[in-house]
Amino acid sequence: MKQVKSGAVVEEPKVGSLWEMVRKAQVVTFIGAGGKTTCLNRLTWEIDQAGHPVIATTTTKVYPQVFPSLWQNAREFPFLETVVPCFWYAGVEKASGKWQGISVDVVDSAILKEPKYFWVIEGDGAREHRLKCWAAHEPQIPRCSEAAVLVIDGHLWGKKLREDDIHRFELCKDFVGKVWNTELAWRYILSSPVFNELFGDISWFVLFNMWDKEHAEQERAELSKLKKLGEEFLDQTQDHLHTPSDIRLPHHLRLSAGNAKEGSLRWYDLW
Repeated sequence: MKQVKSGAVVEEPKVGSLWEMVRKAQVVTFIGAGGKTTCLNRLTWEIDQAGHPVIATTTTKVYPQVFPSLWQNAREFPFLETVVPCFWYAGVEKASGKWQGISVDVVDSAILKEPKYFWVIEGDGAREHRLKCWAAHEPQIPRCSEAAVLVIDGHLWGKKLREDDIHRFELCKDFVGKVWNTELAWRYILSSPVFNELFGDISWFVLFNMWDKEHAEQERAELSKLKKLGEEFLDQTQDHLHTPSDIRLPHHLRLSAGNAKEGSLRWYDLW
């Protein structure tokens, strides 16, 4: 929907659930920080409510979850014997009590084996930080993923980033001490796996997860400004100007914000 304001056409964001936001993809992987596990649980619930068989899993580590059924096995998933929704994990880490994840190759094999199932995957660890920077082996995104969601803590807007805010801050020291604003957020997205050529064939979704109504107007304003920056960047790439050689445009990019726990989101499509 578009509104006319002061003689200019203003595009309004689309509004919907988390599953609608990821275009009802059959295989979705969450990375980043600031609510991945919340997103995993919410999306699994939405898919189950829609009447589809859904399996949740991780390729990293998560704290124990509450699911109708659980399956612990590092090598295979027993499709015909399992009640869904189900959480599949490899084992339990003694030191932390976290569930250990399934390898990417094993997850991909399971997805290909039973194509009728829907999959919700946590493919990144952030140790409860608010922002994530990635080591060379991260993130762990199954190749069969149709959609990948970069989760960012939506409460960072206007705050100065500290080392404690960022998982693996040593890998992105130039962000420490900077105020988290629209320009810095776009720099972060450009440096993230969203624009990594390894994942260029996946549809990407950036989610600023903000779970209170107090900052709703700020959220809308920042999302609109971020959309404008993205459009300017796209214009530059189409003109072959100022585009780093290691950046590849993802297949699809959607910017979103809202309350993932309640499944109430708004979004813009950049392309």
